[in-house]
Amino acid sequence: MNLIDVFLVSMSPLGAGVGVPMGIACGIDPAAVIVVSSIGNLLPIFLFYRIIDVIKRFKRISWYLNRAHEKTEGYTTKYGSIGIVLATPTFGGYFTGIGAALIDISLHRTLPALFVGLLLQGAIFTWLTYLGIDAWECFKGYLRI
Repeated sequence: MNLIDVFLVSMSPLGAGVGVPMGIACGIDPAAVIVVSSIGNLLPIFLFYRIIDVIKRFKRISWYLNRAHEKTEGYTTKYGSIGIVLATPTFGGYFTGIGAALIDISLHRTLPALFVGLLLQGAIFTWLTYLGIDAWECFKGYLRI
C-alpha cells in the first residue's frame, strides 16, 4: 500500500475514516497520510458543486433550497468559515461540502475552511489510530497472545 491507495480510498465516501488508519497501519508517515487523505477527500467537492448547480434549476427543489438558505443565513454569517471547519470532523467532508453548496456558500469560501477541517479530521483519526494500536498492545499483553 502506498500514498496513491490512501488518496483513492479517501476520495470514496469512506474518506479519512478508512484512509488514515490504513495508511498508518501500512507504515506510511502520518503527516503525509493526513495531507494526502485530506486532498483526496476534498476533490469530489468540485463535482458536488456542479451537480447542485444543475439540481437548483428544478423549481420545487430550488424553492426548498431558498427556504433552507433563509433559515440558515444567520448561522452562516455568525459562524462562517469556522462553522465549516468545526462541522467537517463531525459530519465529514462530503456532507459538509454538500451542505455548504446547498445553502449557497461560495466554493472559494468553502474550500479553504473545508481543507482545514479535513486536516483536523485526519489528525483526530491519526490520534485515534495510535490510541487503538496502544490499547491493542496493552490488551494483547494482558491476554498473553
